[in-house]
Amino acid sequence: MCAGLPAVGRHRVSCERRIDDATRKALCDKVELHELVGRSVPLKRVGSEYQARCPFHDEASASFTVAPVKGFYHCFGCGAHGDAVSWLIEHQGLEFVEACKVLAERAFDRLPPSKYVAPSALPKNLPPEGRWLPLLPVPEAAPALLGADGRTVEVWNPKQSDQHPDGRFVRYRPTRADAYRDARGRLLGYVVRLEFKGDNGKPVKITPTLTWCVGPDGTQQWCVQHFRPLRPMLGLDALAALPEAHVLVVEGEKCRAAGASALPQYAVVSWPSGSKGIGYVDWAPLSGRHVVMWPDADVPGREAMLGYVDHAGVLHRGIAQLAHRAGAASLRFIDTDGQPKGWDIADALDPAGDGWTARQLAAWAAVRVCDIEVEIESGRVAR
Repeated sequence: MCAGLPAVGRHRVSCERRIDDATRKALCDKVELHELVGRSVPLKRVGSEYQARCPFHDEASASFTVAPVKGFYHCFGCGAHGDAVSWLIEHQGLEFVEACKVLAERAFDRLPPSKYVAPSALPKNLPPEGRWLPLLPVPEAAPALLGADGRTVEVWNPKQSDQHPDGRFVRYRPTRADAYRDARGRLLGYVVRLEFKGDNGKPVKITPTLTWCVGPDGTQQWCVQHFRPLRPMLGLDALAALPEAHVLVVEGEKCRAAGASALPQYAVVSWPSGSKGIGYVDWAPLSGRHVVMWPDADVPGREAMLGYVDHAGVLHRGIAQLAHRAGAASLRFIDTDGQPKGWDIADALDPAGDGWTARQLAAWAAVRVCDIEVEIESGRVAR
């Protein structure tokens, strides 16, 4: 363990591999996936597969599929995807080790009550910002977001005041636009970077999420709207393309692009909404992967990766705890102490910044990497 690395509550993230891919498959083969899912979700057989309304998001028609022969479930509406282990973690709320034990022992009588709620029982009076629902993946017929002039097409912002409806259509000129894609490379939406001067003359940066949405009257439009229900990581296509590669987790789309360019031996990922958004992200794709976390050189960056305990003794989970819960094979951490406040991997590689080469970056990181361990969570934990 590297010097100066603080304890994260009562947690240490274990670096030992939980189970390899063959063992995980053997566990999943102990149960018929459609029978496991069917214990809590009413399934309808369609050929060799089964369909239902998705248990992870509200929908009017069935877009959730269970494919027993292929060994996975998938929702074409919200992107939920996984095997029997994933189902027990994401739907039943079990820890990774507990899910494996239930499958090994076929102890389904020990499962907690289902979280499934029939769509007909869900609240119908959604708040205004909830009425525009993202369609994931983006339909092929949807118009391109960016034009040749570098500006977006008209984007609807449902969160602005209803008193000025015409003002809710905007065209942005982003300094960058990062496409989020699923494991199959299908477009899910964008996070764009907008830079301008605030009222006090100081530079301001915002990074809204733009998704292709359907409104309550059936109108479809690019909107300022988060991914739902769980937000995808940026780089899911890289994870799928590099199944044996170690995963490098960095903060922000700019850092993800810089890391992927300089360190092609890694599957580099990030997530939307910065350090405050980690609890809304689907970390399940990190299951079974060896993960290296590279934080920004500041307190929020470190806390986003490692979590922290507040003054009341409540643990706020970081990516370390969330990846551990998702079943990451091992976790390591790049210690950025001593770098300027806010420094990140993009600053290191920026010719106008530190100007490091890829080889210099890799050599620096190699002597700053720390093995960390996370114990099972105990005490009070923030949601």
